[in-house]
Amino acid sequence: MNYDFYFLYYPETKKLLGILERNNIEARFVGGCVRDAILGIKSDDLDIAVQCDIKHVVSILESGGVSCIPTGLKYGSITVLINEKKFELTTLRTDQECFGRGCTISESSSFEEDAKRRDFTVNALYVNMKGELFDYFNGIQDLEGKIVKFIGDPIERINEDYLRIFRYYRFCGALGDLSNRYCDVIKISAPNVSKVSIERIQKELFGILMSKHASSIMTFAVDSGIFNDIFTRINEWRKFGIDILDDLNNLEIKLYILFEYNDLMLKLHLTKIQKARIKEYRKYENESQMYCFYKKGLDFLREIQAILKFKYGIIDEKFELPSGKLPTFPVQFGDLPCGFKNASKRIQDCERWWINHDFTKNKKECLEYMLSSLIP
Repeated sequence: MNYDFYFLYYPETKKLLGILERNNIEARFVGGCVRDAILGIKSDDLDIAVQCDIKHVVSILESGGVSCIPTGLKYGSITVLINEKKFELTTLRTDQECFGRGCTISESSSFEEDAKRRDFTVNALYVNMKGELFDYFNGIQDLEGKIVKFIGDPIERINEDYLRIFRYYRFCGALGDLSNRYCDVIKISAPNVSKVSIERIQKELFGILMSKHASSIMTFAVDSGIFNDIFTRINEWRKFGIDILDDLNNLEIKLYILFEYNDLMLKLHLTKIQKARIKEYRKYENESQMYCFYKKGLDFLREIQAILKFKYGIIDEKFELPSGKLPTFPVQFGDLPCGFKNASKRIQDCERWWINHDFTKNKKECLEYMLSSLIP
């Protein structure tokens, strides 16, 4: 079957591989870009395996006018940037001593040996400049069958790097492999995942949550016990019998539904924007729907409704949008008597009262409410 390896036709690719070819260095694209191209997906994940010492590759490329960034030089990897196209070049490698969080490596001259150290059959596919495909472990067959299989003994592969458990679930979610074939193996290794840094886990976790089969995959993952020593709570989301993770496409809502607030704020390395959004969810989830709508708008209200539905099983269909333009709160600070104590708190309380009465209270009624209410 003919596949469209589109990245071979980039001018930047031809320049890069042309220099290597003229210096008798064999190079092949590998991993994500090859896998995704076979699936008909375009990817910016342009990894190239080179059959040469990486320092020699740097020397040759720089002599050819291509600058190299030594992002992982001591591990045999560099980044090459040509006209804003980024390539990750890595010398062929074999694993040596493994310790559950990765392996020490040594250079190799064999593409097949390099393939053996990769995690899954679908990630051990190579293609050269001529478009020739190299498949050492029936990866194409597994890819077409939507099957995620470890290369070699799954226990050994997991023990080499416990992150592979999370990667396994992420690829299952991406490909739609719902066999859960390695559940027994993963349960045995689950207590060891706490040895992996949360930064590495987080990337895979987010990939799982945003996959098309997130509910099923997260069910497998939770049942395996891999989250037991990492997060405080992650089980309650299933009690309503709703495939919540498949119905939502908002990562922050999924995180807020699944995890304890403190775990999100303190354990995960979220962006400032993500943290701010989650703080808003916490602030507004106990407010009335009209109040959420008035303060934050319809889109935010829909997010809060989703949280109430999927986190607590609360479905409230009574909310109706006010007709016409939303009114303006009729009281301002200048309307209050001189020396009015706790003015800000009283205005906030009155505004909430006015909103919860569907904006029907006029200025006089609002002032009477504020004067009669007892706010410390």
